[in-house]
Amino acid sequence: MTTSGAGTPPAGFWCARHPAPDGGLTVVGVAGTAFPDGTVVELPGPAARPAGWQFEAHAPSSGRPPSRVVVSADTAAGAPHLWAVLMQAADGSGTDLVAFSTLARPDGAVVTPGEVPALGVGWGEQSGAVRWSPSTGVISQVYVAPAHRRRRVATKLLLMAGGVQALIGQAWLHSDGRLTDLGDAWLSRQPDWWRQRVPARSEHLPPMTPPTEAAGVPVRNLEPDVGS
Repeated sequence: MTTSGAGTPPAGFWCARHPAPDGGLTVVGVAGTAFPDGTVVELPGPAARPAGWQFEAHAPSSGRPPSRVVVSADTAAGAPHLWAVLMQAADGSGTDLVAFSTLARPDGAVVTPGEVPALGVGWGEQSGAVRWSPSTGVISQVYVAPAHRRRRVATKLLLMAGGVQALIGQAWLHSDGRLTDLGDAWLSRQPDWWRQRVPARSEHLPPMTPPTEAAGVPVRNLEPDVGS
């Protein structure tokens, strides 16, 4: 873990909310020290992307679901084209953001379930998904399809989910410490501002891909690197 220099405040995560000329709202999430961790500041438009920006989320109006969440290429370098479907979890346990890598929608686009049939994709084609509680912000599930692992999909998808939460004004996303081995290894490589939102690992969750579904999947997409 890195440490800050003497007298330098630790980097945190803050958001700037900007009114859009068309009556919409743009929220930019930034990792840095300009404001204390967790701060949400109201700033005039047009929206800016300061050093350390992580996502830029757009909504047609305040409190409405987003139409697009653009993720910084520096933060998710090498991540594929992703667009996502925002929906309630089938069992009612939270909110799902399900990502696809097809070119049916622009990168960062966020659509409703009702728009999916016309896009020519099936749910089995998803690249990944994240589920969280809208009231508490606790992430209960992060899934990346085996063929899409090691491509920064989880990083990009979690930042898109963060943009959704920031636009709607709900609780900040964080973890309760329940992690798979791959999830724990992924977290160990994230910057301090991200890791401080996750307590020490409290429970070892089983792999998202059970052995019965792992045939033909490269080992590196199923297990953490040795020493990670």
